Amino acid sequence: MTCTNLWKRLSPTRLALSIQVFSLLAIFFEGYDQGVMGGVSASPSYIHTVSIGFFSGPSNSPTITNPSKQGGIISIYYLGAIFGAFLFGHLADHIGRINSTFSATILALVGGALQAAAQNAGWIMGARVITGMGTGGLMAVVPVYIAEISPANHRGGFLGYVFIANYLGISLAYWLNFGLAYIEAGNSEVRWRFLLAFQCLPALLLLAGVRLLPDSPRYHASMGEYEQAREILEHIRGGKGAEIEHEFREICSVARETKPRSPIWFVRVLLGKSMEAPHLGRRAWLCLWLQIMASWTGITAVTAYSPVVGVSFL
Repeated sequence: MTCTNLWKRLSPTRLALSIQVFSLLAIFFEGYDQGVMGGVSASPSYIHTVSIGFFSGPSNSPTITNPSKQGGIISIYYLGAIFGAFLFGHLADHIGRINSTFSATILALVGGALQAAAQNAGWIMGARVITGMGTGGLMAVVPVYIAEISPANHRGGFLGYVFIANYLGISLAYWLNFGLAYIEAGNSEVRWRFLLAFQCLPALLLLAGVRLLPDSPRYHASMGEYEQAREILEHIRGGKGAEIEHEFREICSVARETKPRSPIWFVRVLLGKSMEAPHLGRRAWLCLWLQIMASWTGITAVTAYSPVVGVSFL
């Protein structure tokens, strides 16, 4: 449930804008988290703190003596993200999209703060798992919320617009690293601790505002709360009418035919074991492999390591 009924005071245009802004914050956080470790890993102070190498002086680049450990610290975040995506994707069907987003943001905020305060490799690895769980949850829930709340004729545009925030987050992480590299010639703790602490800002803004938004009509209908679903849908669409009534009936019809699933059901779909929806296996595999093949282009490695690679050529 939402924290207040403040959303009812907003016009449909302003409510749609508010939903977009907070969705942008969630995806911006994910993008920033993708790009931030490149700059952090190039910081001599960080390299010393987590014991992955040494720095012999301002005239020399840092030397990494344990690249496996360096890669482990970066990649363990994605392990947490996988778990978080399954966990919060499941919870979203039971406690709602808004409450799931709020809970995932708490994890992301706690993980970000712990990363900024890290004193050793074990500390930051644990913190990155927590952050990854929160970020994975946001990535599992927020796009679904946007898709359910958006008009059908604008759904693709809204999702594309939101994901621009992902690249803005990556870009800001790089530019902050560039600016902080000039503080004490890039050798201070501020360089990497500020980079990691900055991710808490969008998380705090998201926490402050996300529960002021309505949950999706689809969620309320799935819980049997049809009046709430109708009220939210009519407010978001800006009135009543045959088209809105048709959309409402369609939402209710789909909600009655479906029920919350456990994460195991998704695995059964992938394996072709689901008798209820055997046709979904191929679609699920296509979606999975599109994402996997996109990562195989090397974009994930470039995002995480480009500042480190750049330093090696100096």
